[in-house]
Amino acid sequence: IRVLAALLLLPWVAPLAAADDDPADPPHVRVLDLRLRTLFEEGKDRSPTFQALVRRLDQSNVVVYIEGDRWSTTSFAGRLSFLSTVAGTRYLLIRVAPLTSSIQQLAMMGHELQHAVEVADSPEVVDEESFLREYRRIGYISGHVDSGLGFDTRAAIDAGWRVAEELRSEPTLPVSVGD
Repeated sequence: IRVLAALLLLPWVAPLAAADDDPADPPHVRVLDLRLRTLFEEGKDRSPTFQALVRRLDQSNVVVYIEGDRWSTTSFAGRLSFLSTVAGTRYLLIRVAPLTSSIQQLAMMGHELQHAVEVADSPEVVDEESFLREYRRIGYISGHVDSGLGFDTRAAIDAGWRVAEELRSEPTLPVSVGD
């Protein structure tokens, strides 16, 4: 099912890569949803923690796609999935459910980006099996998702809180995400 998801992303991936400022060095975090892309840029502009997470991923062999998740059948506001490894590059997908404020939405993105950094920092994670093994090692079970268990880490929770606090000190960020 993960391979199918990766194949379904391909029509969106090529145009995003082509639109990058420097095609020789495309960003490693690629936002597929226009509304989330606008928020993502706000997060990079206003949160040092968010910036550091994106910078760390840009220096890794991990590529992360972020998409909205309006039809999630889980109670999770965000989740990270392992898609595949191709030619030494590991591909991940972050899904983020709509939340009531921009700050909450960006905090959740920061939380999930921290999880992506955890994968970037673990070169042994190369497939879904090793992904689950790593989260059993570094995290704790936080509930059940469509495909099995959900995991969390203290580092991701802390990253989300830091992003939220940094954004609260920036009064120009819009309060509502809107649909």
